[in-house]
Amino acid sequence: DLNAERIVAIVGTRRPSVHGIHTCEELVEGLKPYGVVLISGLAYGIDITAHRKCLALDIPTVGVLGHGLRRIYPAQHQAVARAMAQSGGLLSEYPSYTMPDREHFPMRNRIIAGLCDALIVVETRKKGGSMISAHMANDYNKDVFAVPGRIKDSCSEGCNHLIKCHKAALIEQAADIAYVMRWDEPQAQKAIQKQLFVELTESEKIVVDLLSQYEAVGIDQLTGTLQVANSQMAGLLLELEFKGVIRALPGKRYVLV
Repeated sequence: DLNAERIVAIVGTRRPSVHGIHTCEELVEGLKPYGVVLISGLAYGIDITAHRKCLALDIPTVGVLGHGLRRIYPAQHQAVARAMAQSGGLLSEYPSYTMPDREHFPMRNRIIAGLCDALIVVETRKKGGSMISAHMANDYNKDVFAVPGRIKDSCSEGCNHLIKCHKAALIEQAADIAYVMRWDEPQAQKAIQKQLFVELTESEKIVVDLLSQYEAVGIDQLTGTLQVANSQMAGLLLELEFKGVIRALPGKRYVLV
């Protein structure tokens, strides 16, 4: 159901590490209580790992293809694709018998980025196709998350770069995504006690004053109004979140707590 309330995309390298595969499976399992529909690209590596874990856990999963519906690629994934068609679906903008073409896959990524509410990058090289999906999701004002990795690990250099440039939020578990997206707790809601007296810097006070004038404000509006760099604003917002003063909303918008 592409009209589902919570659609999450998981993308990543075609050649993940063992750690990346396990992390992907753990994230999918952690997302199950939130009633998500998970989308990916049916490719080798992280994509197929996410799809298979969804099938094992009865999570609806949709594959966005870079070819026609009658030309499943890679062929080894045909059985998975058939199972997905029963419990989720397959989606393609190409005629049924269109053959795979390397130019189709970056185009496919824009659909993944456009359909999701949140996009997770598990592992990717700095020039990997998943970086295209992440940049497109940012352009569409979708929330992007990345799993950090070792600084010398080529599988994680793309994720680390996204986090470093404030193009993705660092996550360690599915609960991190749920917090940012403001999804309800799977069980009982936990009471949140506000801090009554919070010390703010002058810059933070200016941001809070601006937020107090609106119901919710996007990061682009904040940087434009206050004439500061995106990286500086991202740092201010992160500090205010840590202090419990503001909360992030889907679409990179912020609201006072």
